Amino acid sequence: MRRGGAGQHSFMATATETRDVLLALEPRPESARLARRALATNGLDEDIAHTVTLLATEIVGNAVRHAGLRSDQRIVFFARLSEDFARIEVADQGDGFDPDAVQTEGFGLRLLAKLASRWGVDCNDRGCKVWFEIDRRSGRFRRAA
Repeated sequence: MRRGGAGQHSFMATATETRDVLLALEPRPESARLARRALATNGLDEDIAHTVTLLATEIVGNAVRHAGLRSDQRIVFFARLSEDFARIEVADQGDGFDPDAVQTEGFGLRLLAKLASRWGVDCNDRGCKVWFEIDRRSGRFRRAA
């Protein structure tokens, strides 16, 4: 906090602590558990923890099951966490997919559509990234008083 003297403005700076998590995961089922553990150990806010870990587990699991990666390739897991916001990205070198064309199964994408504040799929010739955001600032995830 900086205080001003006569004729100066006074202000208080507040900053929300942001934590980033970056993992290179093997294309194995255990990778979803490792992503959950990384979220838990980096102070994921309890108001959004269940939703974030559920959706992160689902999209890491989808990358493991559907990307067709070799054992020497990795799934990149990135999380940006703050008190009232989380953004998760899961990228792989697989061929990708069109989320509108997923007819069978697709339970994880339905969860994303229902629970995430925003989500998307970005695919190009280098791979595919599925991402979502949980934004408690929108009021959607606030607990009743």
